[in-house]
Amino acid sequence: MVISCKQEILGRFISETDTAYSKDIRDISAKINKDPFNADLYYKRGNTFYYQKKLGDAILDFETAVNLDSNNAVYHFKLGETCLLQDSANPIKTLQHLQKATMLKKDFYEAEFALAKLYLYRQMYEKAIKSFEKLEKQSEYADNAIFYKGMGYKEQKDTLRAMQHFEKVLQINPQHYHAVMQIASMYASRGDDLALQYYDRALAVNEASDEACYGKGYFYQQLGDYPKALGMYDRARLINPAHKLALYNSAFIALDNKQYEKCRDLCNNYIEMDGNNANSFAMRGTAYEKMGNKKAALQDYNAALGIDPKNNTALAGKQILTGN
Repeated sequence: MVISCKQEILGRFISETDTAYSKDIRDISAKINKDPFNADLYYKRGNTFYYQKKLGDAILDFETAVNLDSNNAVYHFKLGETCLLQDSANPIKTLQHLQKATMLKKDFYEAEFALAKLYLYRQMYEKAIKSFEKLEKQSEYADNAIFYKGMGYKEQKDTLRAMQHFEKVLQINPQHYHAVMQIASMYASRGDDLALQYYDRALAVNEASDEACYGKGYFYQQLGDYPKALGMYDRARLINPAHKLALYNSAFIALDNKQYEKCRDLCNNYIEMDGNNANSFAMRGTAYEKMGNKKAALQDYNAALGIDPKNNTALAGKQILTGN
C-alpha cells in the first residue's frame, strides 16, 4: 500500500539509453531507474537540468524530490528558485516553496534572501523589510539586504529613508554599483549636480557601464550642455551599440541643433533596430520636412500615425503638409 502511494508521486521515466539527453542526465537516470524512490537522485538530476538551462525539466525533477521528501528545505528552495527563473513563473507556487524552505531551516539565508526579494517584487513591503532586516545581521548578505530594503522604501515613495539605506550600503561596501547608481539617479531627479559625482563613481566601479554613461549624458542634456551629453551618449553606444535611448537622444539633440541630415541618419539607425517606435518616425519626418523633402516627411508622419494614431508630432507635421 505504501509502495502504491509512492508510485503515484514518482517522476517521469528517462531511459539511460535515450541519446536525446546528455550523458550526465543519462547516467543519473540509470541510478534513478534502479532506485526510483530516492529523492536525492531526482534532486541531482534536477540540478543537472538546471545548469543546462532546461528549467522546465528541472522543475519536474525538483517537484518529485519534494513529493518524496517534503521535509527537505533545500529541495523546496531549489524548486522555488527555479520556478522564479522561468519565464512563465508561478509566483504563488514560488512563494509557497521558499516560505517552506525558511520554515524548515531557520538559518537558510540563501532561501530567506530569495524570499525577501520575491516579497519586494510582489509589493509585500512589510514582509520584505522584515526578511531583509534578518539578513542585515549576516555579513555575507548585509550590503545587499540593506540595498533591497532601500529599494522597498523607494518604491513606497519614502525617498529620505531610501537614500539613507543606499548611503549605508556604501559604508559597508563602497564598490556596490547598484547603490551608487540609485543615489546618482535620485540626485539627478532633483537636478542636483551631485549626480555627476555618483555617475563618475559608478563608472569607476564599472567602466563598461552603458547605464551610467547614459544617465550622465541625460543629466547633461537636461542641463542643456549638449556637447557633454553627446559625448556620454557616444560612449554608451560604444559600450552597447544597441543602446536605443542614447541613439534616440542623440538624434533629438541633432534635430534641436538644426543638424537635420545627422538627425535623419541617427533615426535611420534607430529604426533599423526598432521599427515600431512612432517617435523615431515622427522625428525623422521632422528632419525631412526641415530639409525640404516633403514627400519623405509625409511618409514618415503616416508611418508614425500607423503605430500611434495620437502622436502629436506626426499629427502636427501632417497637418502642416496637407492642410488637414
